Formats: sequence, C-alpha cells, structure tokens
Amino acid sequence: MKPTILIVEDEPSGRKVIESILENQGYELDFAANGREALKKAGILKPDLILLDIMLPEMDGMEVCERLRKDNDLAEVPVVMITALDDRNTRIACIDAGADDFITKPIDRAELRARVRSITRLNRYRLLHERDLITSWVAEKASDGYLQLNADDRIVYANSRARFYLGLDADAAKPILETFMQVALHQYAPHPQSLWDGWPVISAKNLAPDRFLVRPESNLAHEFWLEATIFEIPGKDGAPRTRIIRLRDVTADILNRRNTRSFGEAISHKIRTPITHIISSLELLTRLAAQMSPEDIARFSATALRGATRLYETLNRVLQYSNLHSSVDAEVGFSLSEFEDLVKKVSNEMGLEHVALSMPEDLISVQIIISVQSVEVLLWEILSNSSKFHPAGKPAVTIEVLRASPQRIGIRISDDGLSLSPKQLSTVWLPYYQGEKDFTGEAPGMGLGLSTVSAIVWGAGGACRLTNRDNGPGVVVELMIPEVEVGDPAMAFTGELNGRI
Repeated sequence: MKPTILIVEDEPSGRKVIESILENQGYELDFAANGREALKKAGILKPDLILLDIMLPEMDGMEVCERLRKDNDLAEVPVVMITALDDRNTRIACIDAGADDFITKPIDRAELRARVRSITRLNRYRLLHERDLITSWVAEKASDGYLQLNADDRIVYANSRARFYLGLDADAAKPILETFMQVALHQYAPHPQSLWDGWPVISAKNLAPDRFLVRPESNLAHEFWLEATIFEIPGKDGAPRTRIIRLRDVTADILNRRNTRSFGEAISHKIRTPITHIISSLELLTRLAAQMSPEDIARFSATALRGATRLYETLNRVLQYSNLHSSVDAEVGFSLSEFEDLVKKVSNEMGLEHVALSMPEDLISVQIIISVQSVEVLLWEILSNSSKFHPAGKPAVTIEVLRASPQRIGIRISDDGLSLSPKQLSTVWLPYYQGEKDFTGEAPGMGLGLSTVSAIVWGAGGACRLTNRDNGPGVVVELMIPEVEVGDPAMAFTGELNGRI
C-alpha cells in the first residue's frame, strides 16, 4: 500500500509545485485548500504525512497543527510545515505547535523528496512496530499455539501456548536447537501421514487444515489431538521463506464425535445387564412358580430385586448428573447432622471398610446450600475414585468437616491410594476427563468422574482443589461449600473461589 500524503496549500500554484515534485514517487496525494478542509480530510484519510503551509485563510497552519495534536486519532501523524519565513522565531513556533519538521520556500525539489521519503519510512516503521506489539500481546494471550518457522524448519518464535503443547522451555529467550518436526516427534505422531510426507517440503495443495499431531493413548492418559493449520509466506524463488503454524487443541471435538456412540453403548450396557436379570428371573417365576420350592422362589425373587435396585441406581445417577441445575437448595440445603449417616450409607453400598469421619460439634447444626442428592453424588464420585486408584481397591479414607471461612464449610477427603502427576492434577476437574483408562473396559461413572464434582461445587458458588498427600501416597480432595445463612434463604456467595481449607 502506498503512503498517503495530505498537502495543505491555499495557492493553486503552490499545490502544483508540490504535486510535480512528489508525483510518480510512489505516494497517494490528496489536497486541502484551507485549515478546516485539512482537518476534515485528515480525519478521513489518516495520512502517513501532512505537508502544511503556515499561511492559510481563516485558520493558519499553526492552529491546524495544534488541533491535529489534540486529536487522539491524528496526534501521531507526522506534520511538515511549509513556510516562506526562514527566521528562528518561526521555526520555534512550528516546533511548539507540534510540527515534526519544516521546509522553506522556494522549495528545493531534492530536499523535499528526501525529507518526505525519510519521514514516511520512519512513520511506517513506527506503525509496524505498534502492530508487532499488538500482535505479540494477542499471540501470548491466545488459547491456541502459534509458531513461526524459517526455511530450515527452525522455530523462530513460539508463543506460550505453543511452548506448553510442545514441551519447550517457558523462557522464550532460550534458543530452540531442534527443528519443529524434531520437537514435535518427541511427543506426537503426525497424521494423516500422507499430508506430512516430505516435511518441511509440502505442495501447495497439501495445505489442508485437517492435519494433526496426535499424542498416542497410554496406560494413564487418553490421546491428545492438535490440529496444525499452516500459512506460508513465499520467498523470491517461490519456496516458503516464513511458515506460520497454528496449533489448536481439538481433543474434545475429536473425542466427542467418536465417543457419542460409546457413551450410548456404555449406558445401554449398564441398563441391559440388570434388565436381563429382572426379565429372566420374572420369566422363570411366571412359568415355573407352581413347581418351585419356596427357597427357589425366594432366590429368583432376590435376583430380580437386585437387578431392579441396580437399574434404579444407574438411572438415578444419570438423572442426577443431567439435572445439575437442581443441585442447589438455598432455602433448606443439607444439614450436616445427616452427613454421618449418608457417609455410612455410601461407604456400605461401595463396600468400603475403612472410612473415618471427624466433625466438630459446633458444625453439626449447620446447613450447606447443596441438596442431599448432590452431597450423595459428591461422595459417590470421590470415594469411587479412592477405590479405583488404590492398588488393592481397599483404601483407607479420612473425611474431615471443618470451617473453611465465615460463610463456607470445608470437606476434606483424603485416601492412601496412588498419587497423581502434575498434568493429571491440573486437568482432573475438566468435563469428561479421565485420569486413567478403566481396566474393566467399562467407562467408570459413565465418564462423569470429578467433573461432576466440580460442576456441582462451582455451580453452588464454591471451590474445589485436588492435591497429593504430604505424608504418603494418595490424594486429598478439598471442597469449599457455602452454607445457608440463618434468616436469609439466599445463597451465601463470597466470591472467594480460590480460598483454601
């Protein structure tokens, strides 16, 4: 784009002289005959340079310059004053008015061209520098990773998110010695292979967006997908001089598409098994009850009852998760006087033998704002994780209820199972995230996991935290839940989402 120059001169002959000097020099020229017209056109054009005559009708060049400097949109536009007065006072007055330079009449052709060329170049550099600062700030704050590669596939620039994805040092000042592909191959497999063949040389037709870097599934973590979108700036020979790569985490999209059917199949499997027990037992009772002994009738009836109970519990857990908006009961809530009985009930149903509860007497009458159903879901999800992550499936669990803050109750649940990695600790609350693959082949909790806990607690205005135990293997889950304020049915929300128990 050509630099735009606004020439402000009331004399037609003067405009012609300046036009003849600057035409065919690579500029877009526009003209104004007085100060008011100059201010109006400057606001529209946002020129790269204004050549401003001092002697103008109605409003002289000094006043025009002062007004330009008071306009936020035009304050940085370079202004060169043109004057026939070559005295010291005039020059000082030009500078005081905000002029960047001045030139005297009669105009020297070579001098004017040199000054215009120098000023427009410097102004372009200034604008480019400002844009670079904006671009850098946006890139560093972006949720996507951005990389700049040179012709040798070396990483010239990587924003914070790209460094995180590729496992690079967070210090941007440290040089990256390996090529982009060498760095990527430490963690990822490029897919589809046909689009990556020959990298860094790729044909223009292969710049399709469906190009991925995939971290394969392991025993402790599911796969991780990055979509790599490529933009190339060609050099003189047509080969890419600079290559920009955007890395976008599309794991959720990929897995959601793939797992929609798996989720349905998981529910179907959980429902089909108890229904089969119910139907088969009732069918036998219907056909053969007259020939059965009382013991056989009781046995088949018990099987049907167990199937019906399991079916009810499964459907109830699905419905509880799908109706999280009803997890808060700000008027009544849940009384901690019922907490001990609820812990015993859940522990017995799960077959946990070593669950210890401690709660100060002054908290027994306190009510927290989430419903009893939500508290039960919290216990189920956390204790099931304690059992699943214990090597023998028999964790020793300690549950403590304490005062977290003036308006919050803390529930701390610790176990002696396995400790988690920093990555697992940081992602365990994310929706549908599983810390490990299920060894039974069935999605535990139907993939709801601790995301259910965070959804309930966050939705109630509380907070949750997961850390490894200090005195041995295992984890500590900390929940901070607002209590129902006496005399005020409204939810007691303090906003202290990062509070600690």
